[in-house]
Amino acid sequence: MSNFRVMTFNVRGANREDGVNIWPQRAGLNVETIRRYDPDVIGFQEFQPGNLATYQEQLPEYQYVFGPRGGYEEPCDYNAIAWKPGRLIQVVSGGFWLSKTPEVVSFGWDAACIREVHWMRFKLADTEREFLHVNTHLDHRGEQARQEGARFILHWLAESQDDTLPVIVTGDFNCGPDSPAHRLFMEQNFVDVYRATGNLDDEQAGTFHEFGKIDPSSWEARCRIEWIFLRDPTGQFQPRSCTIIRDAQPPLYPSDHYPVLTEFAVE
Repeated sequence: MSNFRVMTFNVRGANREDGVNIWPQRAGLNVETIRRYDPDVIGFQEFQPGNLATYQEQLPEYQYVFGPRGGYEEPCDYNAIAWKPGRLIQVVSGGFWLSKTPEVVSFGWDAACIREVHWMRFKLADTEREFLHVNTHLDHRGEQARQEGARFILHWLAESQDDTLPVIVTGDFNCGPDSPAHRLFMEQNFVDVYRATGNLDDEQAGTFHEFGKIDPSSWEARCRIEWIFLRDPTGQFQPRSCTIIRDAQPPLYPSDHYPVLTEFAVE
């Protein structure tokens, strides 16, 4: 068995007006956080060209693919995926928009933003076994869009993918565990690895903090909106731990979201 690490990370883009936490001032801390926890594959949300430029310079051990764009004008957001080519071999990749017209850039249902999915099929370099990584970012306002987006992802998996293929889903889902979107995945035999590894959704489980500005007693501060799901009929991936990474140097933070890291034992 070997260890395999998966991270989901909403990086808040590189073109935001965030005061002390503008990208040039927090980029070093962001990179340091990724380097410290050393994931083999990362599902990014709100990823922009400025982030890519930093990572290519400072984290050259990864390869990066943007995926479909989230918006009509640059700098657009992307649900990018990064991976270590020494651990993973890219087999095929693609993406689609979460809407009734998934083949074109479009809003879906009651969404406030254009939302999309980026997926990559990988082969483990040491065993040549394959798995699918699906990375997404559901809408922050539209409840129907979140539910229909989750349903569309599951429908796409059922229609286009081998049901024996291990699937790892990462993302910022903009809703909490036991929400309708969360239940849809659980009903399709996915495991929420945060809970599966013994963690509780208590007052310490929140992942959005708005650069430390969220009231600790608020619902937002307690709500875990970053999830990592696993569905693996083969038993190839066995979740060992799942950690919300709260590294920060206030007032500087790596992002306005905490990344989440899962470690799997892989046969």
